[in-house]
Amino acid sequence: MRDFLFLKFLDRLKKLFFTMGVDYPVMRRILQVKLVMNSRRSATVINQEQSERKNPYLASLGIYAFMGVFIGLLILLSSPLFLKMSIVMGMILFLLLTTMISDFSSVLLDVQDRAILLTRPVSVKTLNAAKLLYILYYLAGITLALAGVSLIVGLFKYGGWFFLTMFLILILVCCFSLLFTAIFYFAILHLFSGEKLRDIINYFQIILTVFMTVVYQLVGRMFNLVDLNVQIAIHWWSYLLPSSWFAAPFAILFSGEHRAAYFLLSAIGIIVPVLALILYIKAAAPAFEQNLQKLNSAGGGRAKGLSGLHKISALLCANHDERVFFEFTCSMLKSERKLKLRLFPSLTLGIIMPFIILLSFAHTATSMSDFLKTVSQGKYYLYAYFSIVMYSTLFSVVGKSESYRGAWIYKAMPVDDPGLVLRGAMKAFLYKYIVPFYLLTCMIFILFWGIRIIPDLLMLFMNLILVVLLIFLASKKELPFSQSFSNEQGTGSMGLVLLSVLLCGSMAAAHNLLITRLSYGAALGLGISTVLTVFLWRKSFHISWDQITRDAE
Repeated sequence: MRDFLFLKFLDRLKKLFFTMGVDYPVMRRILQVKLVMNSRRSATVINQEQSERKNPYLASLGIYAFMGVFIGLLILLSSPLFLKMSIVMGMILFLLLTTMISDFSSVLLDVQDRAILLTRPVSVKTLNAAKLLYILYYLAGITLALAGVSLIVGLFKYGGWFFLTMFLILILVCCFSLLFTAIFYFAILHLFSGEKLRDIINYFQIILTVFMTVVYQLVGRMFNLVDLNVQIAIHWWSYLLPSSWFAAPFAILFSGEHRAAYFLLSAIGIIVPVLALILYIKAAAPAFEQNLQKLNSAGGGRAKGLSGLHKISALLCANHDERVFFEFTCSMLKSERKLKLRLFPSLTLGIIMPFIILLSFAHTATSMSDFLKTVSQGKYYLYAYFSIVMYSTLFSVVGKSESYRGAWIYKAMPVDDPGLVLRGAMKAFLYKYIVPFYLLTCMIFILFWGIRIIPDLLMLFMNLILVVLLIFLASKKELPFSQSFSNEQGTGSMGLVLLSVLLCGSMAAAHNLLITRLSYGAALGLGISTVLTVFLWRKSFHISWDQITRDAE
């Protein structure tokens, strides 16, 4: 088994562990197994395909280090140091917290270690020591990846004392992140069931993935969009922001800010983590271990709202079998956490992508009002075709599931036409995700361009359905939730994305031509798109079982 450098460092401290009552050889072996398993565990910020090609933990550190480059460059801006460090520490703290809540729940909320190891000659103190050291190892790796460039940039710009100060503050940030996460879990477990906690963890995974995806799009534009040469004022809400607590010492030591507010913020940054540690050890930790047993509960209440779903399926589906699979897909889309983790980043990016593209023109405007006026008078709403690109290839994800081994049920059911299965699944997917997210996109667009663009948005919607159907025809036919997430299409999925870009680019050009040449161009385009969509819908689901079997092979 691999011997880690971290373990060799701990070997030099083994006498200290013995004096603390920890069985060091046993602790070392437990920690070694955990570190090996950590190198195989996929992180939220990388996809399954990447995790199979390389060490997932190292790959995730690479992504965090990439983010850390842009965080570190903020220190070079000619802005007040307190503002720069508030942003830097805020971004580091946000990423640490979301990562701890989303990716490291398997360690903080582990109930299997206790059930397996404590039945053997392993003491609670030894197991807890291994668990704590593993968490510290993980936290240190992520923190250094995020803050490494900031430390180096600060060293060259402000000197060695800045490096040392930031290093010490990062230790406080790590402690605060760990304690906040543990207390957060304790509060949720105390108030709710284990099933509710699993849902909340999934929401944080989605938030982290969306944040990382959005930042990738913005980092190249952020320095052109924001003028950080502003004067700093401490408001009452500044005392509620942890980023302000950890930024205040920099203002005192390196900017000569000796106002009482900065000293008070610095004191809070030291006192709060210490008090949180005492509170956790004295009160939360004992009850926390007892509440962990709630994770074994499956929860309930999933049947709520089924009567409304029956009415919707009866409205949207004429065939009984189609209604069954519509309701089945809706229920699975609600409960499949990993599937939602795949869908929501692209769905969210579909909303904001047109506006990210618009921001490329912001630096040419003399003011924000000038920028908004220029945008509202143009045809920039056609950038909504970027949203269609993001939405159009997502239906293939519905074929994936963590419960894919249950797909044998399709063969056991008396269904002669698999097209009904896929048509019901398609309608459910459009109903649950595409239509709501597109409506939200439309609402934002109407705020910018007014109700005059409603015909264009209707044409865009028909083109969206049309592209979804064309991508469906070009892709492999998989029954809903019948494949593992590891069975990615690879280059095939990239081909579908390129096809979507080509189709959307052609439609955007045709749309622009129609509304430029004809006063009723949007209405005419809507009519043409509707006819094509209805025709293609009727033809797309003529599928045999042989075709599904062949595509699955």
